[in-house]
Amino acid sequence: MGSCFAANIAQKMQQAGFTTCYPFGALYNPQSIAQGLQYLQKGTPLQEDELFYHNERWHHIDFHSDFSHTDKATALQQMNQAIAAGHQAWQNSQVLVLTLGTAWCYTWKETGKVAGNCHRLPATQFERSRLSLEQIVACLNDICLQAADKQIIVTVSPIRHWKDGAHQNALSKALLLLACEQLEAQHSNVTYFPSYEIMMDELRDYRFYADDMMHPSDMAVQYIWQRFAETFFSPATQQACADWLKIEQMRSHKPFNTQSEAYRQLQEKIAHQLQQWQEKYSLRSDESTNRLNDLTPKRH
Repeated sequence: MGSCFAANIAQKMQQAGFTTCYPFGALYNPQSIAQGLQYLQKGTPLQEDELFYHNERWHHIDFHSDFSHTDKATALQQMNQAIAAGHQAWQNSQVLVLTLGTAWCYTWKETGKVAGNCHRLPATQFERSRLSLEQIVACLNDICLQAADKQIIVTVSPIRHWKDGAHQNALSKALLLLACEQLEAQHSNVTYFPSYEIMMDELRDYRFYADDMMHPSDMAVQYIWQRFAETFFSPATQQACADWLKIEQMRSHKPFNTQSEAYRQLQEKIAHQLQQWQEKYSLRSDESTNRLNDLTPKRH
């Protein structure tokens, strides 16, 4: 959960064969992330009157605009499907990865609630404020108490929020870094991963940035993902991920003719390699309790 950098990590983990859930789209500030986790815990579906209409689309203040739709019923269905999937994932998951984007938040005057997404409503409808270190730590402590049975990986998004201004963005990131330090010190199940520092200090060349000069390029995301895997995955897990990725690359092949002999042979090869992978890496029942060992950090 968290900013769009969390989506990058979720995508990489899916490609590596992990079961992941990124339920609500981008959530940038700690308070919105904490609110999102309440949906996951309760699993209570939204009601129609919780949606609002703006710019010819139906929205919810806690959901990313990816869930918005011109049809109210469709928007509600998409959001409730995300809640249901997230609730199930919350019950079954062993690891929670949080990516904090900014300490700045926008409170919707109509409800007094911090907005997960402003959906381009007029700025006059919001009150902009920066969370204090104490407020951020309180939000994150609540999350840790709710996820006491899980390992928690926290990281600060390497994406700059230039709309806040260079200086205010720096102060915001500093607050998030200090909060993560406190969180790791106070909770034995929390580990900090330095994605922000890797981007700022190791990938300083502009070739590691996308065209907007703010978001990491695909090369940078891949580099940080490799550091993530080296930190949290055992050698056996890294090998399993590498072998799975080879299968995924074959499965992503788009044939010119699905009726051709070459395509049939490819499908047979994929099926054979899938079977081999399952036989090689499937966990015995007495090993299933040790899955978390592959997400125990060995170094920063």
